[in-house]
Amino acid sequence: MKKIIYLICILLIVSSVSAQELQVVKESNPEIKLGDIIEIKIHISNPSQTEKEFSIEEILPKDIEVIDPTTFSTKRNDALEVSYYSWITLISPNSIKTITYKIKPLSLGEYSISSTKVIDNSNLNEIESNSITFKVNCVPDNKCDLKENSILCPEDCSKEISDGICTYKADGICDPDCDDEPDCKKSEFNIKTLLISFLVIIIIILLIWLLPKIFKKKEKFQVQGEKTEIKYVNIPKDSKEKDPLSGFKNNQ
Repeated sequence: MKKIIYLICILLIVSSVSAQELQVVKESNPEIKLGDIIEIKIHISNPSQTEKEFSIEEILPKDIEVIDPTTFSTKRNDALEVSYYSWITLISPNSIKTITYKIKPLSLGEYSISSTKVIDNSNLNEIESNSITFKVNCVPDNKCDLKENSILCPEDCSKEISDGICTYKADGICDPDCDDEPDCKKSEFNIKTLLISFLVIIIIILLIWLLPKIFKKKEKFQVQGEKTEIKYVNIPKDSKEKDPLSGFKNNQ
């Protein structure tokens, strides 16, 4: 409300300084939540001493739903089809008239509305207002949806996840959407170092556990593989083996 009063005061001051100069000022809230309806206000001053008729044209941004008024027109502008509002209104002498319309943005991010064209139908004098921008923020629900990212919805989307937005900054957070991100390199180096150290420790433990078993098996194979010792008994040369037929006489 204070902002509106301030703008109206500026228009009145400018009108008093330049009695024949038409003034148009447009304003809206700078930020809204997705799903909210935003109200756009166009303030038009008539500094003359007579009532005047004005034609107004307002180009609407893309990706919106028209709320009020519901009737709008379309035309081709620079080979693109655009939607727009058009009004014809009477403004009393030395007064300001405010035209209001409402739209509902359908996407997250920044919206821009170009300047409003106002034509004084009495002399065809044309003037344009300022352009405005406003930001559509997400409604946090602890879930990073498809159209959300770390810029449009930092409450749901952290920089550590892949969201299509690269935040190239040495802030201790690895952003997977960035190539050669310094924090990712540092993190990758630490992981590799820890992994190598872990593998070395595992190998040492395995060696300590396996080597004694290997040596014991080797000793066992050596004992089993030894040749059996054969002992030979020396028989004296003069000793003769007893003849089993020596007791029988030859009858021939």
